[in-house]
Amino acid sequence: MRPVSYAHIIEKSSDEGWVGDYYGNFRAAVYPGDTLIISAVSYHHALVNIPSDINNLEYHIEVIMQQDTVQLKELVIYPWPATYSQLKKDFLKVEIEDPMADVDLHLPSPEELKMLSYSLEGGFGLKVPVISMLYNKYSKEARFKRDYADAMKMEKAYSRYNRTVVSKITGLKNEDDIQKFMQFCALQIKFILESTDYELYAAILNCYDEYCSAGFQPGQSGE
Repeated sequence: MRPVSYAHIIEKSSDEGWVGDYYGNFRAAVYPGDTLIISAVSYHHALVNIPSDINNLEYHIEVIMQQDTVQLKELVIYPWPATYSQLKKDFLKVEIEDPMADVDLHLPSPEELKMLSYSLEGGFGLKVPVISMLYNKYSKEARFKRDYADAMKMEKAYSRYNRTVVSKITGLKNEDDIQKFMQFCALQIKFILESTDYELYAAILNCYDEYCSAGFQPGQSGE
């Protein structure tokens, strides 16, 4: 029988503890009636009751601890594939959860679409296209966002290309002249938003040269 090395000994009532040596020996200061709890890895706990009627200052006891069997979950280790082609085949066999599988798009089911197509026929024999109806129902928010984005682009473009800017660059002062020139020089919104100040001003000047070359003069009625 081999000794249990470095076992832990705790007195139950006071929580005072000791540690055994390599050979399983230990010395503890206890009183009659105390209870010792002895523990070690891979062994069941052992309880030692100190007799309450001992008269000697030293009390010797031999404690036999029972081994504890721990069942671990099986772990399977797979080796690396021997070739790249085998690795590719094994990789393609791996099942990956679809992150969009549980996403609810709030779209009608095939049964609801079928019932909807039946209900679209009116009393006058007219049918409303299913696609148009679904589009109006499920894309109002998207169309609102697009309209809002377009409006913001128009506002930003107007802040760069307006009557004040045209008057400053071309020297035109009359409101009618400025309006006619801006109708002639219809710059693209994409260019207005993405161009530098120099590129924008140069484009306005080029338009003004073409405007004058076409025979338009400040104060001309244009009729």
